[in-house]
Amino acid sequence: MFKKKFYQLLIIIIITSCSSAPKESITKTKFVPDIEGYKFVGITKIEDYLEQNNYQNKFIVASPDHIKFSEFNNFFQLGILAAKNQLKITNEVEFINQENLNLSEAKNNFLIGPLSSEVVSSIDGLLLKNRALFLNDAEDNYSISLSQKSQIYTLQNYLSNEKAERIGFIEDENSNAEQIKTFKREWLSANKEAVTIEVQSNPSNRIENFLDVSDSKARFNNIDQASFSDVKFVPRTRKDFSQIVIFTEDLSRLYEIASLVRFNYGLGYEIFSLTSNFDQKIDQNEILLHDIKLIDHTYENKFDSDLSKSRSYCLGFDALLVSYAIANNVKGEIRGLLGIYQITSDELIAKSYIN
Repeated sequence: MFKKKFYQLLIIIIITSCSSAPKESITKTKFVPDIEGYKFVGITKIEDYLEQNNYQNKFIVASPDHIKFSEFNNFFQLGILAAKNQLKITNEVEFINQENLNLSEAKNNFLIGPLSSEVVSSIDGLLLKNRALFLNDAEDNYSISLSQKSQIYTLQNYLSNEKAERIGFIEDENSNAEQIKTFKREWLSANKEAVTIEVQSNPSNRIENFLDVSDSKARFNNIDQASFSDVKFVPRTRKDFSQIVIFTEDLSRLYEIASLVRFNYGLGYEIFSLTSNFDQKIDQNEILLHDIKLIDHTYENKFDSDLSKSRSYCLGFDALLVSYAIANNVKGEIRGLLGIYQITSDELIAKSYIN
């Protein structure tokens, strides 16, 4: 009887001690980066980062020529205004032509833009770091842009987190040579390896050879001819890389090339494509069918059927979101429509989403 009560008491003590264990004592699992960390999960609630808006001056937006770049300006400004409304930013926002930029006035406020690479180069570093966000690549001031820079950074970063040492490159005949050169330079400079093929009008045989399926079929034929019984056979693709990057400027070619990889038993590869050079409408059914991962903005807006309008809108939205964060000395990760931004005292790193 005594033993029974003793065991009951012991069990109760164990249960209560486990249930009342403080959260700090729970062993935390190590975070392993995966593609979920690159997906769009919503816009950062900037109001959670600051108790009040400490920046009281206005935001001056230096846009390009309103006649020459009318479509861009329309959707870019819509994005700015949408951010102002959604984020409840009470500061005045003033739009000016970047050619009429007055640096004296800009120094007393917060400058967003300009977009012209020439103008950015001429004024880079002339404004306080926490009072400007240029919309073209800069060295000294903070900047974001629609260039391929953030897309390349995202893909490089993801592959690095996946500990990829070798990847496959498929270069379409109409691919952007500068984009390929830039990506390869970054990849190979880190002592990584790449297996590359170039494909033209009929890429089927090239991709079959690229995946070593033709060698697998040849081995099977030799075995089949020497055997008196039926031999079950599924071709094996090469295992020395797990990711394939397709370089092309034509979405229909992207779908074709990706489908040939899958058709030739390459079902286990991750297939990626940078999208900075696409301007056609993306067919989400094709992307889903061939399991292609696109490096781009979120698509979570009403202009997703038109990439140029969508990107212009997203750039405007994020420009004000990030500028508002910088003006209020917010540091850390900020998520917008165009991408994810890591703000420190020294730099702003932008990476695109993986859709």
